[in-house]
Amino acid sequence: MQEKRGRSKSEEKRQQIILSAGMLFVEHGFEKVSMEGIAKTAGVSKQTVYSHFGNKQQLFTAAIESKCDEYELVPEKQSSAMGCEAYLNYFCSHLASLLSSPEAIDIFRVCVREGGNTEVGELFWAAGPDKIRQRLSNYLSEQNQLGHLRIDNIDFATSQLIAMIHSEAQFRNLLCIGNSKSATELQNYAQHCVRMFLKAYQT
Repeated sequence: MQEKRGRSKSEEKRQQIILSAGMLFVEHGFEKVSMEGIAKTAGVSKQTVYSHFGNKQQLFTAAIESKCDEYELVPEKQSSAMGCEAYLNYFCSHLASLLSSPEAIDIFRVCVREGGNTEVGELFWAAGPDKIRQRLSNYLSEQNQLGHLRIDNIDFATSQLIAMIHSEAQFRNLLCIGNSKSATELQNYAQHCVRMFLKAYQT
C-alpha cells in the first residue's frame, strides 16, 4: 500500500512539473527557461525535476506530448472500437480543437520566434506534429490493408487530411484576428473534411 501511494505522489509531482514547465515555456520562451526556474514554479526541488527529466529538452518534449494526450490523439485507445468514418471524425475533431487551443497557438509562436536559434522547433515537431502524423498514417495504412480504404500513397493522403484540418480559423488565431470558433463549429468543420477525404479514398 505504501509503495502504491509513493508512485501516485511521484506521478502527481511529474504532472505538476510538466504543467509548470509548459506555462514558463509559453511565457518566456524555451531558451530563457531554466530547470531551476521550473522547479521553483512547480514547488519542488531541482533534484526532483532532474529525477523525472534528464534535461530541459526532455521536459519540453514531455510538455508537448502531454498536451497531445490531453486531446486524446491516441488511435490505439479508440480505433478498434469504431468504424473508419467514426474514428476519423473523432480524431480530426480532437485535432482541430488542439490546433485552435490557446496553448497550442502560444507554443507555436514560441517555436517560430526561436526556431532559427535553438533546437526548439525540431523538438516541437518530433513530439507533436510528427508523432500525430505518424499515428494517423499508421491508422490509414491499417484501414487500407483491411480494405476499408483505397489509398495508393499513404504519406500523401495523410498530408492531405492534416492540411485540411489546419483551417483558416487556426491561421486567424495565430494572427490574433477575429473571434475563435466554437467547439461545435470546429467539430462540424472537421467532420466535413473527413467526408471530403472519404469521398476520395473510401471503397
